[in-house]
Amino acid sequence: MATKKKKKENLKQIIENLKHTISMGGNPVNIEKLKEILKNVEEGTHVIKKRPGRRGKPAKKKEEGPRDPNEIY
Repeated sequence: MATKKKKKENLKQIIENLKHTISMGGNPVNIEKLKEILKNVEEGTHVIKKRPGRRGKPAKKKEEGPRDPNEIY
């Protein structure tokens, strides 16, 4: 299992990857978005929007019938 990279090491790799992707070219709209992301990452202000998680099913209510007189409480 690979060791977990530290934040600074990971940041360097992300910046390298973004620069490489931008230099390869492609759709101008996407390149502009990548340039904005690269600028934010270099400044340390890049934030990824949190996605909503799954919601659990509502708990079923226990149906209460007549109490058993012989049951110890």
